[in-house]
This record gives sequence, C-alpha cells and structure tokens, in this order.
Amino acid sequence: MINLLASKIKLNKADSLTTLVKKNALYSLVLKALSIVLSFWSVKVAFEFTGSQQVYGLWLTILSVLGWLALLNGGMGNGLRNKLSHSLAVGNYKEGKAYVSTSYTFIATMSGCFIIIFIVCTLFIDWRALFNARYISKGEFTALFSVVVISYFIQLTLSTVNAICFAFNRSTLPSLFTFLSNVLYVFSLYVLKYFHISGFLLLGFVYGVCILIILFTANIYLFSGEYKDYKPALKYFNKSYVKELMGNGIKFFFLEASAVIIFATDSMIITHVVGSKDVTVYQLVMKLFSIFTVISGTIMVPLWSAFTHAYAKEDIVWIKKTLNKIFLLLIPLVVGVVVLSFIVNPLLKIWIGRDITASNALIYIIAIYIVVNIWSNIFAYFLNGINRINGQLWTVGLGALLNIPLSIYLARNMSLGTVGVVLSTICCLLPFCILGPIQTWMIINKRFKNSMNSKEEKI
Repeated sequence: MINLLASKIKLNKADSLTTLVKKNALYSLVLKALSIVLSFWSVKVAFEFTGSQQVYGLWLTILSVLGWLALLNGGMGNGLRNKLSHSLAVGNYKEGKAYVSTSYTFIATMSGCFIIIFIVCTLFIDWRALFNARYISKGEFTALFSVVVISYFIQLTLSTVNAICFAFNRSTLPSLFTFLSNVLYVFSLYVLKYFHISGFLLLGFVYGVCILIILFTANIYLFSGEYKDYKPALKYFNKSYVKELMGNGIKFFFLEASAVIIFATDSMIITHVVGSKDVTVYQLVMKLFSIFTVISGTIMVPLWSAFTHAYAKEDIVWIKKTLNKIFLLLIPLVVGVVVLSFIVNPLLKIWIGRDITASNALIYIIAIYIVVNIWSNIFAYFLNGINRINGQLWTVGLGALLNIPLSIYLARNMSLGTVGVVLSTICCLLPFCILGPIQTWMIINKRFKNSMNSKEEKI
C-alpha cells in the first residue's frame, strides 16, 4: 500500500513540480478569496456580538495571543513538514510514517500537559490583568479565556495534519480546512444573530468549537483514505526521532517565538499603552491590507515543500526561475497596496457601518509594513524549506529583543501611539529584508556551482 501511495506523489512529466505548485496556488487562492469574504462578514457580525468597540478590541487581542500558543509544539510541526517532505523526495516512506506517528504522539502529550497547567494556573490567576480588561466580570472572562485556550491546545495536535498535507505538496487542503472553518463559524454566528442570541462568551465558544469540528473531521477523513498508510500509531513512535525532529524544530521554535514577539504582540502593546478601542481600528485596517498578505502567502505556501524537493534533487535552475517569477508578481501586489491606502476609510464606513476612521499616518505605515512583510516572506519561505534558518534566527531574534521596548518607547515616549507600534515592527523586520536576499543568492549560487562541478566530474 505504501508503494501504491508513493506512486501518487512522484512527479511525472504530465504533473511537474511547477505544475503542481501552480495548481495548489490557484486552488488555494480561490479558497482564500472565499475565506476573505467570509472573514470580512464575520468581523461585522462579531463586532455586533460584542456590543462595543472596546470589547471587540479585547476579543481581537485575545485572538492575537492565541498565536503565542502555537509555539508550544516546539516547532515540531515545521520539523515534521521538512523531514517528511525529504523522506518522500528520496523514497523512504517507512521513515515518513515514523515521523508522523512520533510528531502526533509528542504534540498530543505536550498539549495534554499544557491543558493541565493552564487549569491549575486559572485557579490562582485573574487573566483579566493580562489584557487590562477589568471592565469584564471575572467569571465571564475566565470562562471565555478557558474555552478559547483549551480548544486551541487541542487544535495543536489536530493541526499536525496540515504539516503532512504540505509535505505531500497538497497545500490546498489546509486552505480548504480554513475555509470550511470560516463557513461553519459565520453560519453559526448568523443563526445565533437571527435568533437574537449574542454574548462575549458565546462568541469564544463558537469560534473554538467550529475549528475543532473541521480539524477532527479532516484527520478522520484523510487517515482513513488518502493518507491511510501514514496513520499515526503509538507503536510507531520513535524516541530518537523526537530529538531529530526537534533538531530541526527547535530552530523553528526560536524563529517562531521571535516572529510572535514581532508580529503578535502589537495588539497587546496597544491595549496597555493606548487602549483596546485603538486595537479595533488597528486590526480593521490590518484586516483590509491582509488581502495582499493572503495572496502572497497563498503563492508562497506550496513553494515551501516544493523548494525542499527541488533542493534535495539539486534542481537549482527551477528554484531560480521560480524566484524570478515571484519577483514579477510583487509588482501588482505593491500597486494594489498603494491604491488601497487611499480608500481605507470609505471602505471601513461601508464595511462596519459605524463611525470608525483611521488616521492617514496609521494607514500609510501599515501599507509600508505590508510591503516589507511580503518581501521578507519570499526569502523566509525558501530558507525555511531548505532548513537554512540560522541567518533568520540572528536577524529576527534581534528584532524580537528590540520590538517590545522600541514599541513602547515610540508609542508612549514619542507620543506616536499605534503608529509607533507598527513603525517598531517595520524596524525589526528590516535586517532580514536586507540580509535574507543576500543569504538566499549565496546559497543558490554555491549549490549551483557544486552541482555543475559534480556533473563535470562524472563526465
């Protein structure tokens, strides 16, 4: 059966690596576009659920904190993605099954431990202090935060299936899971709103449960069918593979930790320094511009594992051609960012239907941030795919150390408010924006020369 499945993922002439990437990117783009439409609608409905700009800003801050919890798998998801992708590229499929089983077992165990730790901590900690949210009753906030956090810990295990899909160059599937989660979430909110049922706690419950339902169903469906031969089992758990996965994953852990500090702490800083009302404006503007990061991400996500395959097979020509095509795609994205920056406030009026406006300074600084982010991601995805992330660790790690104090200084001491927080994020990304391209071309050129020398020796 493993050999039969292996034949499906080998790239033949009719389905080259480039074709496969294009298909994944196209299908993912369609799903992402539908997801964006749903997510924009859900924002309006969720805004009405919370009842005020301040409470909605608090909800957005909670969602940003959930990104921190993704670090608790120790980067093993990315370690699995690269290890399994390499195993499939070289034809070692039994090893791939062991990687899958080891990852699921390890992450499930860690998630269970963290749930217990969180429950114990909740008995002694008033989590409202973390979010500067004394205006919410302790009982309601504790219940909401517990539902959201515990459901997210469970997601850590179930979302491991995404790494497997990426390794098989099936990046469309995670996009499909996200789309279906959004459909279920929006549909549930719409039904509750129709019956005039709303509330902060209910919003968190619906959000967590909808994602779990889709991920649980996806795991059952895929491991009963297409990935049946890779179904995780405790007997295939290999203790030595934990260290091997973490050997790659631990670097991703520190890289993701640094990224979280740079990207996911902005809402928390704004909440404490400026106020949760400003979080709403910041997040809504960021949501509008996220259209371009979603498009960019949709193109780049399938390339991660494709770069792994191509690099393992020393197909440097394909890598160069692919990167050049991506640079051309940047042009319409940048033009789109510029155009959107002039019509943000009219769109906010149409979208939310309330008197919410963003300053020009905030709009323009977020536009610059989006362009910087898209540019840096091009090289980050390539370097992640080939496990060459030491340069990122240094540059992004430095940015993580500077981000919080610099954000607070610019927002409070320089009286820049939310604009200062975004400006700090841009400053922290700049080192990699410069050094990332340099490292990428050095690696590609060196590999290309080695490949050519190897061919000459064989001749």
